[in-house]
Amino acid sequence: MEKNKEIEYKILVSKETFTQICQFYPKHHTYTQVNYYLTSHELAEKRYALRVREKDGTYEMTLKIPQGFAKMEHNEMISKADFESIENGVMIDNDITRLLASQGFDLSLIKQEYSLKTIRHDIPLDYGMLSMDENFYNGHHDYEFEFEVNDEKKGALQFDELCALFHLTYTGNCDSKIKRVLATL
Repeated sequence: MEKNKEIEYKILVSKETFTQICQFYPKHHTYTQVNYYLTSHELAEKRYALRVREKDGTYEMTLKIPQGFAKMEHNEMISKADFESIENGVMIDNDITRLLASQGFDLSLIKQEYSLKTIRHDIPLDYGMLSMDENFYNGHHDYEFEFEVNDEKKGALQFDELCALFHLTYTGNCDSKIKRVLATL
């Protein structure tokens, strides 16, 4: 299981702003991914986010645990058969599910019922990865500017520069993708 501290800034933007930023950076990697959200009342109460991401025929389980502004992210590749088990209501055994069980979570209550499709444009910058996301979920469609920093202080400065460059106002992170999906139910 891979573990890392995730620090990111997220802003919902208009389609026009989204297009402007993507055109400003003509060289970027574009791909489609689908997040399948695993939810339970226990996870929601502790503000833990659990998902399986399908990308390029691979599946990765991710658990995000809040740590102040940042999140501790646990990632583990799983097989398609493991994902199909989860979809059928049978939780798999791996490092992430054992971590949840060790913290008292009832794995039998965790269900996969919601998903979100993203067309992502990744733009590597000096102090982080700018991801321009076009998201589709429950009949909704939005555009997101997401900057995940790899150097906390320099990344924050570069984020401020990006906001100034594209006339973005940052008042705090927009709701996470999973929160936006759940808000549409």
